[in-house]
Amino acid sequence: MKLTRILFYTFILFTLSNCKSDWDLSELYIERIENTSKVIYKYDAWGGRDSHIFGYTILDSTEIFDINNVVPLNFYLFEDIPSKNLILTIDSDNSDYTKTANEIHKPLKIVINQLNNIKIETKIFQYKGFANRTGGLGRYEFEKFKETHDSVFFYNLDDVESMKSEHLERIKFKKTNIAINKDSLNNITKITIEDLKLSKSGEILSNITYYLKPKGKININEFSEVGIFKELNAKK
Repeated sequence: MKLTRILFYTFILFTLSNCKSDWDLSELYIERIENTSKVIYKYDAWGGRDSHIFGYTILDSTEIFDINNVVPLNFYLFEDIPSKNLILTIDSDNSDYTKTANEIHKPLKIVINQLNNIKIETKIFQYKGFANRTGGLGRYEFEKFKETHDSVFFYNLDDVESMKSEHLERIKFKKTNIAINKDSLNNITKITIEDLKLSKSGEILSNITYYLKPKGKININEFSEVGIFKELNAKK
């Protein structure tokens, strides 16, 4: 990692260890790692003086998530569904943003770490090349969905927020960077999807964000917890 990224994660560890009672856990999601007792937590918390921490960590399902003792994982997005042996992830390095004129869209390097006996392999992209192929926004309401082991299909979608309305019969997403929000009755309120696409050679092609809402009531438990983050009741 470059110095700026090292300093960033050092700051996270420092603030976690020195602000033990001040964190307000604003978002907490869980995803299970198939065929293991391990789970991945996705968290977001605010502290005093507008300090902010967010990211992922891995725990055993028997352990209780504690924002004050999080071991953060150093990546931004998942490349594939996490497995019991390997988690493929994506991150970017902005240390040379002002110095580099040319965009690079393939990984600069691969960093390998390990947590809870799981290998974590992270492709590090140039920030400029990654950012300039990240963009676009889709907002739709959907009628129903179908989930397979590695994908989710949504049907009868309508864009109700744009000036020019759009209808889609179907849209498919890979189960990697999907987070589902719910209300107090476990009905889905929003699904956020980062639709990351890489070529076979590892080049970033696009990363479009989608916000989906059901047209009727759909219980969050109709979705699995494999390849999908489901919101938990956040606790302070």
